[in-house]
Amino acid sequence: MTEPSSGGVQQVARVGGNTIDTGTIPIVFVPGIMGSRLHFTKIKRYWDPDHTISRMRHWLLSSADRVRRDFRVNAASNPVEVMTDGDQLSASQRERGWGGVAWGFYGSLLEHLEGQRYGAYDTPVYAIGYDWRQGNDHSGAAIATRIEEILAEQDAERFILLSHSMGGLATRAALKGNAEVAGKLAGVCHIAQPVTGAAVAVRRMFTGATFSGDGLAMMALLGSNRQKFQTICSALPGAMQLLATQDFTKTDGSWWYTYRTFEEPEVDRAWEGLCWSLYAQPQSPPGLLAPADSRHAIAAVPRREFNRRLAEARAFHMGMGLWKHANTWTFYGTGNTTDTSLHFELPPVEAKLSLLSTAMHSLNPFTEDIRYKARRADGSEVSVPGSEVDPSDRGCVMQRSDKSDGTVPVASAKALFGGATHEYASGTAYDYETQRQFYADGGEAHDQICADPKCVAFLDDLITHLVGS
Repeated sequence: MTEPSSGGVQQVARVGGNTIDTGTIPIVFVPGIMGSRLHFTKIKRYWDPDHTISRMRHWLLSSADRVRRDFRVNAASNPVEVMTDGDQLSASQRERGWGGVAWGFYGSLLEHLEGQRYGAYDTPVYAIGYDWRQGNDHSGAAIATRIEEILAEQDAERFILLSHSMGGLATRAALKGNAEVAGKLAGVCHIAQPVTGAAVAVRRMFTGATFSGDGLAMMALLGSNRQKFQTICSALPGAMQLLATQDFTKTDGSWWYTYRTFEEPEVDRAWEGLCWSLYAQPQSPPGLLAPADSRHAIAAVPRREFNRRLAEARAFHMGMGLWKHANTWTFYGTGNTTDTSLHFELPPVEAKLSLLSTAMHSLNPFTEDIRYKARRADGSEVSVPGSEVDPSDRGCVMQRSDKSDGTVPVASAKALFGGATHEYASGTAYDYETQRQFYADGGEAHDQICADPKCVAFLDDLITHLVGS
């Protein structure tokens, strides 16, 4: 059994060539966005995916602005605590944070890890729930502090870290920002991490959550149109950090933000440059926000907050980039469909109301759409339905691929290691020193990947490698 490469991080110490010289190595799990159970103590609300009917109705039924105000990050006026309860949990499991994460997403993995014996020493399993509303730099600092407490509780010199989804961004921030904690890491596995963000997060900025792309539950939670989604996101620094970043590409490595104009519909074009600058442009698209005087604009207060969140997301990702700890492994899924790029068929720049159409509409308002006239670049005039003159989604066309886990495109999930990847097969001998990135094809989708049998088997193999036998 070989040592994990350290790249400046102290090597794992072994006794007899095969076991670590401490009796305990904690395994620490960090969930993804919305995967931590939160209690909003002042407004008496809960974010609790395990109790959707009894505790989540507020988020499902309230207006977008009410959700924004109740999600807003403010330690004084809107304090939040990570929950600790759980009827199915023992006292020890509650003390180790299991009550802070959604059992429906992560319970089976925690129970599995708890039931294993990795080598000749103890590997107590901890979970770190966190306030996922916050930016990942803030969450990372909180996670690093909790890891320090865990190491002190267990009198341990090393730990193993597992993350899911946005938890990968938060744990990378924790390790990058705390050299002492990073120096005690035996190894980290980021599961389904959106390293360079996700196109679906940008698409929803124009369409909101859709039935075909996101499902009814996400429509109710996130908002079913552009204004609702942007209004809610304006309160959530963490969610805004899931936008496609400066390193995001299509699966083949090419640029992902393209369009055609109404005037020249045969000419393929692309918005080029730093994505953060594009997102902030006043023209939308490529800017995310509709102009303030547009009928699709969000209100002034969430607009200011949205721009602040966008600047924070830019600062976080420009600082983090593709950084990773030297003792890093990744696991991701593919074979499920999601947005992998963004394309627009833009409406006409100018359109004039058709008087004949207006007259016909007044005679039969239930069957006749008001029509407009717009001119192509070649001089031809085209009749355009009123619904296509100024659509809320600006002509957004979903560009979907099964090169993803249903949420995170493969290009983003494997960005830390580029093209070097291996389809995991249980029982196969891997050289985990040189083989750092693995995937499962056609398995569980993003939310349930931590319960995927291949993912669980991979984690068993990796943990065994990290701690010896």
